[in-house]
Amino acid sequence: MRTEIEIQKENVTILINLIKENPELKILPMVDGEVVAGDDFCHWAGSFGKSEVDYIWNNGEKIYFKSGDEEELIENEVDNIEDSAELFHESHPMWRTIEDRAKERVNQYPWEKVIVTWVGLP
Repeated sequence: MRTEIEIQKENVTILINLIKENPELKILPMVDGEVVAGDDFCHWAGSFGKSEVDYIWNNGEKIYFKSGDEEELIENEVDNIEDSAELFHESHPMWRTIEDRAKERVNQYPWEKVIVTWVGLP
C-alpha cells in the first residue's frame, strides 16, 4: 500500500507536468466541501489530489466541467428546446434533431480550458 507522501509526490508531479505542458492555462483548485466543513477557523488543511486538464463553464451559480457535466447540460438544453417554439418539422430546411441542437448549444457555451487540481481531506 502506498504511503500518503508517495501519493502526494505522484499528484504533485502530475500537476507540475501539466503546468509545464500548458503554461498558458489557469490553475483551478477545487476544494472538497469536507475540507471546509465549518466556519470556525480562518484556514483549513487539505491535500493535493488528482490534477487534469478540463474545460469549465461558470454560469454564475455553479462551475460545470465538460468531462462530467456535459450530459446534464445537454439534457437541460433539450428541455429548453422542447419548451420553446423552436421545434421544426423534418421537412424544414433547418431541421436537426433536438439533441443535435442541444449539443450545439452546449458546445457554444464559453468553455474555458484549465488545469483542475482537486484538493481533499489530508
